[in-house]
Amino acid sequence: MGFWELIGVSVRYASVLVALFTAVVLGSFLVARDALLSDYPAAIQQRYGQQSARGRRTATAAGLLNLLVFIAVPVFGVVGLRDRVDGPLGFWPPFGLGTVGFLTLVVFDLLVLDWWLFCVVQPRFMVLPGTEGMPEYRDFAFHVRVLVPRPVPWPLLAIPGYGVVVGAVAYGSEALAG
Repeated sequence: MGFWELIGVSVRYASVLVALFTAVVLGSFLVARDALLSDYPAAIQQRYGQQSARGRRTATAAGLLNLLVFIAVPVFGVVGLRDRVDGPLGFWPPFGLGTVGFLTLVVFDLLVLDWWLFCVVQPRFMVLPGTEGMPEYRDFAFHVRVLVPRPVPWPLLAIPGYGVVVGAVAYGSEALAG
C-alpha cells in the first residue's frame, strides 16, 4: 500500500469519525443545553450554576456514544486497510489511520465547533440560559489553552497516542490470528 493510498483511506475514515463525533456533540446540545457544561469557560460555568440531571445523563450518554465511535470507526478503517493489502498489515498503516483520524477530529473540533460555532455563530442551543452576552463566549484563546494545557499538552499527545493504540491493536490482532 502506497503512502497516498493510506492517506486517502485515512481521510475517508477521519471524515466518518468527525461526522459521528459532531452528531453526538450537537445532538447532546439538542437534548440538554447544559450537557457539555464542563467544557465551557469557568466564568460561564459559575454564572450558569449546577448542571441539570438531564444534562448529566446526556453527558454520560454522549461520552458512551463517542467511546463507541472511537472504537468502531478505526475497526472498520483497519478492515478497509486490510482489504487493500496482501499479507500482514503490520503496525504502521493502522497507526497512520488512527493518527490522521484523531488529528482531523482535533482540528475540526477546534476550528469549526469551538472557534466558528461556539465563538462566532453562538447558536441559541450552545448559549446557556442566563449567560447570554458574556465575553467568554468569544474567548478563542480558551479553546487553545484547553487543547495545549501546561505543563503537559495531553490532548495533543492523544493524537499519536490514538494512532499507537489503533496500530497496536491491529498488529496484536494479526499476531494472534496467526
